[in-house]
Parts: sequence; C-alpha cells; structure tokens
Amino acid sequence: MKSEITNADKILFPKDKLTKGDLIVYYETVASRMIPLIKERPISMKRYPDGIKKGGFIQKQVSDYFPDWIRTKAVKRKEKGTIKMLVCNNKDTLRYLVNQACVTPHIWQSTLDALKTPNRMVFDLDPPGKNFSLVIEGAKFLREVLQHDFKLKSYVMTTGSKGLHVIVPLKPQHSFEEVREFAKEVGQVLVEEDPAHYTLNPRKSGRRSKLFIDYLRNGYAQTSVAPYAVRALDGAPVAMPLSWNELTARLSPQTFTLKTIKRRLAKADPWKGMRPQSLKLG
Repeated sequence: MKSEITNADKILFPKDKLTKGDLIVYYETVASRMIPLIKERPISMKRYPDGIKKGGFIQKQVSDYFPDWIRTKAVKRKEKGTIKMLVCNNKDTLRYLVNQACVTPHIWQSTLDALKTPNRMVFDLDPPGKNFSLVIEGAKFLREVLQHDFKLKSYVMTTGSKGLHVIVPLKPQHSFEEVREFAKEVGQVLVEEDPAHYTLNPRKSGRRSKLFIDYLRNGYAQTSVAPYAVRALDGAPVAMPLSWNELTARLSPQTFTLKTIKRRLAKADPWKGMRPQSLKLG
C-alpha cells in the first residue's frame, strides 16, 4: 500500500532549502540498499516535524494513528513492560516514516526472531573534537585486530555526524552481554597497543585527545544510526556504507549528503555479499 504524502513542500533543512519531498525522494532512491540492512529490526524514529532547527524528538512507541498496514512488534523493555515498535521491511513503510518527518531512523542490533541475541556488533568511533584523521586510523587498526586476532570480517560506514561505525555481522548465537564484553576486549587490544591515542572511557572528561572506542551500543534495546540514514544537520549528511579503501585523507564524516547521493549510488554496493559470522568466545 502506497502511503499518501502530505506537506511535501515543507522545509525541513532551512539552510539547504530541502523539503520533506526531497527527503522522501532520497529515501525511495536508497530503499533497495537500505531496507535489507534494517528489515526485521525494531526502529526508533528521530522526528523533526517543524524542521531540524526547531528541535526534534525520539519516538520509540508507535503512535495510535499509524495505519494498520504498518508492521509493529511489541518488544520487552529493558525494565518492566513492553513497547510497540515499528518495523520497516518495505519502501512504503519507509515512505510513511519520512512523511512523519522521521529524518533519521535508528535500529536495534538484533532482529525480531532473536531479539536477545544480536546479529551485528557495532563499534562507534567517537573522535576528540574534529580529529577525523584519528578516527580513520582507529578504524583501520580495529579492522586489523578483528581480522588478524579474531578472524572476523568487518565493514565501515560514516555516521554522517562526527565519526565512523565499524560493523561486524554475526550469527545470533550469543547474548548481548557476551557480545558487549567481547567488543570491550577487542577495544582493549587497541588501548593496550596505543594508550596515547585510544580509550574505552565513556566520560568525555577522561578522554582528552583520545579516540573513544564505544562498544556500549552492543546492548539490549540499544540503537545505532541506520545505514543510509540522513542526519539532522546542515548539509543533510548521510550515514554512508564504505569500502575500506575509501578511508583516505579526502574523506570527512560528512562527505556524502542528500544532494550528492546519486553519484555515489552509481557505484557498486560496498557491503554487497555481507555474511554473518560465528563469534568464538573464551
């Protein structure tokens, strides 16, 4: 069912004069690559009904007015009770989301068939200030450690904000606690090798000029920005999957934007052939 578009000419990005209609066209364009990466996952919506300069809000619970054809799932909260969350498995749902001024969807690290056992491990590389060159070096180092020490293939993407995400696709065999502890151990390898540049300390006051290797997104109900999602920032930067050879000095965390995406999509999908891997613990 194709959802109706309302107020397509509403400006969401005032500096760039980008409308809701522009955002819908973008998401429809990337849907064939994006949906396989987000389907069957609970989604949190970052909505900006009055545009990105007026402040937005994060919505997890599906609104009562969402139509019946939108797929939802009641999932257990980390605390007591359940929450009905949205699932986006097709272009029509994605289109409906954007019509609700959802600029940026965020996804769980697990899917509906195994919510307590993640099938992706995420490292969020959060730079000190604007030192993106350190983020690039950290991502390359992390890839080397994952590949050499743990025989795991990893994938990389810009976040569209300040840093990079390194993703390891997994078979859903272990609990979030086990995967998070494993991710921490991987990060600890980097810290022990180069304590001057890397840290696992989540407090900004304790990081100084070091790159924070954030492994904490590997928890139940924790989310991370969806691949191909637009960020609510001037320029409309995009969280863009990359090939590893694209990590060069020319890259910035906001290289790819809503306006430049067509050139990018003309190239091969750098994440094509992504396969889940077994995580060997202990």
